[in-house]
Amino acid sequence: MFGRTIMGLAVAGTVTLGGCVSPGLESRLRAIEQRQDSILTLLRQQREKNDFVASRLGWRPPPDTSKQDIPIGRSFTRGPANAALTIVEFSDLQCPYCAQLAPTLDSISKVYPNDVRLIFKNFPLSFHPQAKSAAAAAYAAGKQGKFFEFRFMATPHFRNLGDSLYLALAHNLNLDMDRFKRDQELPEISAILQEDIALGRKVGVEGTPTVFVNGKLATDRSFDYFAGLISEAKSNR
Repeated sequence: MFGRTIMGLAVAGTVTLGGCVSPGLESRLRAIEQRQDSILTLLRQQREKNDFVASRLGWRPPPDTSKQDIPIGRSFTRGPANAALTIVEFSDLQCPYCAQLAPTLDSISKVYPNDVRLIFKNFPLSFHPQAKSAAAAAYAAGKQGKFFEFRFMATPHFRNLGDSLYLALAHNLNLDMDRFKRDQELPEISAILQEDIALGRKVGVEGTPTVFVNGKLATDRSFDYFAGLISEAKSNR
């Protein structure tokens, strides 16, 4: 803002003294302004990244642990609707901390297939350039009934996301490859991402992964934690 004010005064002064700005000066000022915009964008992304890393290294749940109303919407789910535990995960497929949590969620849903329901919500972070394309690929796999299989297979490769990986995973899952490629371009994907991001912000999501269990913010991420909640929920039924 300060830089633009200075440039604005410079332009105004030139107009007052000479009656107009020379084309060469105007183009140079525009180039400077564009560079400033790029720098500000990079600084904003770096600040977001630093805040995210700091919050993950010393991870603590937000103070509000009240029960949240989190609709399923158009999200993919695994497990029965009447499960004792409904786990909603706001995640980013390029996030290393999400990659650490994913095997635990996969295991808990497999060990307790009748007691756990997983619901996946997208929360791609701005400094993860492959997060949205990975979300689109997972969605395309989900259109063929393989969302969670694709997501959990992609987890170990969060550092190497890209088209070649998505195609390899789709091939391993025996997906219709032509349909898989087409479905990644569906316009509804962008709308779903925006819905999930807006919902996440509404319920207090600031970083990934953020997990809610039966509407309440999870205070741990271990297998034993989720298993204990299953036992507690079943005994209270």
